[in-house]
Order: sequence, then structure tokens, then C-alpha cells
Amino acid sequence: MLVRDMGFDGTRPFLLFVLIVFLRACFSINADDTLSKGQPLSAINTDSISSNGGKFELGFFQRGTPPKYYLGIWFKRLVGQRIVWVANRENHLSDPYTSRLEYSEDGNLVLLEASSKKPFWSTSLQNLPSNSTEAALLYDGNLVLIDRSDPSTLFWESFDHPTYTWLPGGELGIDKAGKVPKRLISWKNSEDPSPGLFSLSLRINPNGSSEYILVWNRSQVYWSTGVWNGNNLASIPEMRRNYIYNYNFYSNENETYFTYSLYNASIMAMCLVSSTGQIQQLSWLSSVESDESDQPWFLFWGQPKFRSDVYALCGPFGIYHDNTIKSCDCPKGFEPFSDNQTRLNDWSGGCLRRHPLQCENRNAKNDLFQKIPNITLPNNWKAYSAMSARRCKLV
Repeated sequence: MLVRDMGFDGTRPFLLFVLIVFLRACFSINADDTLSKGQPLSAINTDSISSNGGKFELGFFQRGTPPKYYLGIWFKRLVGQRIVWVANRENHLSDPYTSRLEYSEDGNLVLLEASSKKPFWSTSLQNLPSNSTEAALLYDGNLVLIDRSDPSTLFWESFDHPTYTWLPGGELGIDKAGKVPKRLISWKNSEDPSPGLFSLSLRINPNGSSEYILVWNRSQVYWSTGVWNGNNLASIPEMRRNYIYNYNFYSNENETYFTYSLYNASIMAMCLVSSTGQIQQLSWLSSVESDESDQPWFLFWGQPKFRSDVYALCGPFGIYHDNTIKSCDCPKGFEPFSDNQTRLNDWSGGCLRRHPLQCENRNAKNDLFQKIPNITLPNNWKAYSAMSARRCKLV
């Protein structure tokens, strides 16, 4: 209306073009970081898109034997794909020749495989402008679905759907209206990105204070950050060393969340829940243009500090050995539930008896208690005691 009143009708298309370019610049979108209409990403062709600046890449990766295929985001220029987000972690692809990421007719992103009638993953939004959506990977690793004609309109973002990693700029908290927390869930093991046993989420206490909790199997809380005191979370004093990270806490009537940023944009960082039950804050201190891509990640802090404090880390009947390369083992007379799982440092299956108990046979006298030093009783030791008493009466 303003342009028309000023008598510049002939320049309106040009001004509209300039406005769109300006808005796209605000979102840091260009041809390389955008999924084009009619040109899906293919798993077999190793297609990908890169974020502006080249720090992140979206594409397909494989894990396991036989190989399973996933759509994910990772740090692009580092040795050993450091995955930060997985779209289809609960529903892996098997056929790379027909696996692809594309737009559906209703404007959503969909992950398809020819052998299946249903998408393996989708943004699953309603009432989208089907001919106008556009997906892009932003400079901070956030995959977004926007309105191509109005890039400031954001329909969906991967930061709202984290998997096991929390990147700088992401918000990890809880929607008070729906009481739905954004939860980080560990990989099952180093080769399997499907949801594991350990998760991190924000808990709002009855007195209104907030703290993050680590939970085993979505049921047993085994560690807490403590509440926010205005400077740091009580159990993470490292947060006061504010030379790398800038932490911020926000709370209003609609939501409560933490976010963090980096003072030095050349540093790469992430916070994650490991498959061994720790929350870890990691940094990679070389710049993204450096040739030192094989440099290790620096552990800024990790909690629980002692892995022995991770609930059920070694599984049923497993024994934890501190300060050893092989942290979990089986007691005498037991063997690992799965050699393949333990090879991947996954002891969730614990240990099994090599031979069944003989105590129910009155003539058998072979069952004995094994003495193991420095053992801590489990949290629910009374339940274990009652169960043992029902099964066997050993004198």
C-alpha cells in the first residue's frame, strides 16, 4: 500500500525481490544449504546439504551390521562423523537405493523408502502452504522448514525436536501449558542411534525451582543438576568458568528453558547424553577452517563425575570396576548377556548365570554366596532381598 501511494507501482516486483533477499540473509540461507524442490536427497548418491559457513552437514549415514541407514546432521569437517541429530532414529532405513528425503504434496518433509507405503519420518505439520515450503540447514545446525515467500515464517525446526545432543542456540526446557519437556535421549550404543536407556529433561519442582534430571529407563532418577542459583546449576560449578560458554535461564508463564552460546564463534561445541549415562559438555577448540580435523574433543565437564553413580550402568548382576579400561564385568559363574552388545560398551543386558540355581533341590548343596568387596546395595535393595528370600532359602 505504501509503495502504491508513493507512485512506485512499476518498482514493486523489484522491491519485493529485495525484501525477500534481505529476509533470506537474516536466516543465512543460500542455494547450498537448501533442499531444492524436485531434487530429493538420495541415500545411495550420498547427497547432502551444508550449512552456511560449512560447519554442519545434513545427509544419510549408516551404522551397524547389516547396515542400517539414517538421515542426520553432523559436524562436517571433523574426522569420524560426529552426529548431532537423527531424524529416523526409531525407524531405520534398509534400502539405500530407494531411500530419499523430499517434499510431500502437502509441503512437509518426508523420508521415504520404496518398500514402505508410509514415511519413515516426517515433519507432520497441518495446513501448510504446500507450494511454498522450503527446508534449509542453518549455520548453527538447525534444520528448518520455512515459507519460501516469507522466510521469517518458521513452520518447524529440529531444535524443537532434539535427539541426544543439545547445540548452542537450542532451548532445552519445558512447555508449561502442555507440560511437555524437550528431552535428550542417549543412543542405545555406539553403533545404534535408537533411543537408549538414559535421558535428560528439565523438572519444575513444587516450589517453582527448576533443575535437570538424568533418568534411567524413563523411570529412575539417578542424578540432578541442582537448582539454578542465578549463576550456575548447583551441581555443575564449571558453569561459573564463563570463558567459553554463556549460559542463560528463562522462565515465564508459558515456558521455562535454558540456552547457551559461545563467546568464540570458531569453537564447536555440544552438550549430549552419552550411551553410558553421563551428560557431557564437549568443545572442539580448533577453528572450522583448520587442518587439525583429527584433534580430539575436549570434555569441559561431565556428570555424574563418577560413572559408578550411573544407575544400572552394568545391567543386572553386572559389576562396575572403577579406573579400568573394561568398566563392567560379570561375577564368577556369570557371563555377558550379549557379547556383541558388550563389544559396543552396552551392558544394559547385564550378566546371566552360566548354570541355573540348585537351591530348590533339597539334596543340592552347591549354591553359595560369593564375596565381592566394595559393593553398594541397589536403590531398591529391599525388593531384591524379598525376591531372593522367596526363591531360595540359603543357610
